Amino acid sequence: MATTKKKRPKMKLQCEVCKKVNYHTNKTQEMIVAGTKMSLKKFCKSCRKHTVHKEGKK
Repeated sequence: MATTKKKRPKMKLQCEVCKKVNYHTNKTQEMIVAGTKMSLKKFCKSCRKHTVHKEGKK
């Protein structure tokens, strides 16, 4: 029998300064269970600097 894998939900990372969606990624299982929102410091092409990117709406 084949095992079934659960798909990880996809999410968008949105720049806090200009509100543009620059990155797409998957959530980890720990974050799904805890119910926390992801935030990373990434490079924004439109701002041309490193800014905080938070999980956007689906």
